[in-house]
Amino acid sequence: YTGQIGALMREETQTFLEHEIFDGSGTWPGALTAPYTFVNQPLAEYYGIPGVEGDEFRKVDLDTSQRLGLLTQGGVVAGTIHSNTTNPVVRGAFIVRNLMCHEIPLPPSELADEVKPPDPGSAPTARERYARHSEDPVCSGCHSMMDPVGLAFENYDPVGLWRDTENGVTIDASGSVPGVQDSQAAGPVELVQRIAAAEQTQACFVERWSDFAYGRTRAPEDDCTHDRLEAEFTAAGHDVRALLLALTQTDDFLYLQQE
Repeated sequence: YTGQIGALMREETQTFLEHEIFDGSGTWPGALTAPYTFVNQPLAEYYGIPGVEGDEFRKVDLDTSQRLGLLTQGGVVAGTIHSNTTNPVVRGAFIVRNLMCHEIPLPPSELADEVKPPDPGSAPTARERYARHSEDPVCSGCHSMMDPVGLAFENYDPVGLWRDTENGVTIDASGSVPGVQDSQAAGPVELVQRIAAAEQTQACFVERWSDFAYGRTRAPEDDCTHDRLEAEFTAAGHDVRALLLALTQTDDFLYLQQE
C-alpha cells in the first residue's frame, strides 16, 4: 500500500459512482450491490485483478464471492482504518451511523480507558479481541449495533485487500444488520445485500441528502418534507437522480432561510 494506491482507490470510487448513477441503474441499492468496479493497471495489480493495462480506468467485473458494490471497495474498507490492524467498531459505526442513520452516543468520559482498541496480540482474530464489548453489559447496548456490521468486513485487511485468515486462523466474517429482521449474513457480500435491501438505508439516504441540500440537520418541522421526499424516492425505485430533482422542488429548497 502507498499514497498513490490510496489516491487511485479514491478515483475508483468516484469513477464508479459517476458511472453507476448516470449511466448504470441510477439507484442507491444498485450502487451498493453493483458486480463491477473501475480500475487501472496499478490498482488492478494491487487487487490481483489480471488483464488490465495502462493508466486509464476501465470497468471490470468483480469476484462477487469477495466483493460487491460500493461498501466493499478498497478505499471504503481501508478508509475507516487508521492503524495496521482492523477495527470492526469503527467500520461498523461508519455504516450504521452514516448509511442507516442510527444514533449511537459517544461513550461517557468515565469509560474512556475501557473503549481503547484491544491489544493486537491479545487474541488471533478481531472477533476474539473485540468480544468483550458484547459481553460487558455497560458496552453491549451500543456495540450490539456496530460490531455485527464491522465484523462482517473482517475479510478485508487494513489496506483493503481480501484475506481468508488472520494470524493463521480462519476468519469468521458472519454478521447482521441492526434493526432488520432476518439480516444474518455469512460474510461481507451477504451483509451488503441486506443493507441495500433495508428500508432504513433508503430513508437515511434521503435524510443525508436533505441535510446537504438544505444546509441544516433535520428538525421536527422538516418531517413533512422528508416524508414526501422519501415517498417520491421509493416511487422512483430509489433512483438517485429522481431524488436530487425532488430535493429542488420543495419550499424548503426554494425558500431557504438566510441566517
